[in-house]
Amino acid sequence: MIDQGRARWQRGERFSCGSGCAVLGDEGSADEAVRLADLAAMRLLDHPGDAEQYLRQALSFGANALPAEHLARLSSQLVMVMSGQPGREAELAAAAQEAAARWAGISEADTVHLTFVAARALHRAGQHSEAAVAFAGPIGAGEAPYPPAEMALVFGQYGRSLKLLGRHREAARQFIEGARLVQHDPARMELQAELAWSAAAALDSCGEDDQAQVVYRRAARLWGELGQVSKRARCLRSAAWLDYWSSPAESEGPAAMRGLLDELEQLERAAPSAEIQIELTHTRRQLADMLEQ
Repeated sequence: MIDQGRARWQRGERFSCGSGCAVLGDEGSADEAVRLADLAAMRLLDHPGDAEQYLRQALSFGANALPAEHLARLSSQLVMVMSGQPGREAELAAAAQEAAARWAGISEADTVHLTFVAARALHRAGQHSEAAVAFAGPIGAGEAPYPPAEMALVFGQYGRSLKLLGRHREAARQFIEGARLVQHDPARMELQAELAWSAAAALDSCGEDDQAQVVYRRAARLWGELGQVSKRARCLRSAAWLDYWSSPAESEGPAAMRGLLDELEQLERAAPSAEIQIELTHTRRQLADMLEQ
């Protein structure tokens, strides 16, 4: 249903008002709204600025003259036009929220999709409190209208907004769910690693040390498979410190730090690089700090 709903307005369909328009309002306003909508449809791809102006005028003329579904389609086309213009995230979010409201009771698929469009635009605009509210509706209802990889990105954005609001435990849940969605997709291993690392950091921030250690190590394994030496080393050092602080006298943190140091030294002997040198320096210093404490 989502794909059908999105396809209608992504094609920029021209439509005829039909006999139902005059019933809902002034016939002249309806005819003018349809004329403007057709002009917009012809300019969607080549002249988006003109298309946006025509669509806004069509919505104004048709507000009390066009059937609800026609107004909803026009609102969706306006969202499509605005989504291709960078730097207008807050305006895009407002337009998407209005379009979602117009589809309510007509097409649940379009309502959900446009709510996510609004939430993601708010996230990109840095309006994280508003973004979290917008994400919470469809995600809390279990809506997953996109393929797993795209939904993983949605969960990641929701998680980052929550983390920036200081809601670390909730953020961790979103990151973990996003990573779960792509865990069996080799093409998305980097996305899985980023989400796992974000989840570990969020768990670390809310005092879930044991779980954070597990997830840091999972992220480290993924970064290792991707050949990302620095990111793997950072995850392993974080896990070692969490282990150390949980019980300094009995900690395996120093052993874990030494294991990482051995791994880096082997890599340095096999293929020297500035990146490995930097990680060796950090690891030696942090091992010394740990032993001193």
